[in-house]
Amino acid sequence: MDTLYSLLLLFNLTGINAASGLQHDQDQLYIVSDNSPYLYHYNVLEERTDKVLLDSTQRAEIVAKKDKKDFEALCDVGDALVIVGSGSKPERQDAFIYNKRNRNVRHVSLESIYQQMQAVGKVDQDNFNIEGLAYANGTWYFLNRGNGEKNQNVVFTLAGDENFVLYPATLRAHHIELPRIQNYITGFSDGVIVDGRLYFIATAEDSASTYHDGECKGSYLSYIHLSDWKLGPTNLLSNTKKLEGFALYGQSVDTLTFILCEDPDDESNNNCPIYRYDFNIGS
Repeated sequence: MDTLYSLLLLFNLTGINAASGLQHDQDQLYIVSDNSPYLYHYNVLEERTDKVLLDSTQRAEIVAKKDKKDFEALCDVGDALVIVGSGSKPERQDAFIYNKRNRNVRHVSLESIYQQMQAVGKVDQDNFNIEGLAYANGTWYFLNRGNGEKNQNVVFTLAGDENFVLYPATLRAHHIELPRIQNYITGFSDGVIVDGRLYFIATAEDSASTYHDGECKGSYLSYIHLSDWKLGPTNLLSNTKKLEGFALYGQSVDTLTFILCEDPDDESNNNCPIYRYDFNIGS
């Protein structure tokens, strides 16, 4: 039996499998899936889900594991959304920028910058797996999930702008040792920056592979102080759910409200639950 630690079910969407990235903008929820070439957007007021094709070379709703672009990270930069592939395989090194105003989609290859990340961070291809993306104050943050054999949780930073123009000469790698869950290693699943902290969710799986999924052993929320890269305390969210997408939903003087989506690792499951979690800033 699962235990949910202060998670509240906010929405239960249908028709979306393997949700991996989540953003919120006024009355719209934006969602990407790691096995679909589409960006989904849910109109909260109209209770309607629409979709935009990001990759014109793939039109199937669910793409086979060996062929998928593996969209694992979604970042909101105002007028645009940036979606990136995990980089865990050569065919997963693409970024797509969706303009929310005119609905245009622009493609950017990440092959070169991902190769540089592996070199700078000393992360080989078998341990490279970008699962989170965040942006603040002219810096992009790419979160590598340490679910490979070497357990390398790394935050790559580099300067860039809201148009996703990146400056490779500024690339830096910050290796982070994350707490375990039930003695299982954990890895980054997503992140968002609020007031000088990189808040993130991490999950534990019974597998040492960036390609094959293992049984989920739980998820928690924590943060990194960007001033000194020290970890804050962990807040357990679930002992079985693989929580992946993560976004800020609201903010008050003493509380941050986040929304999170779940990847059940089950292609037959087309439900996409969206949870709410209220975090006490003093924690």
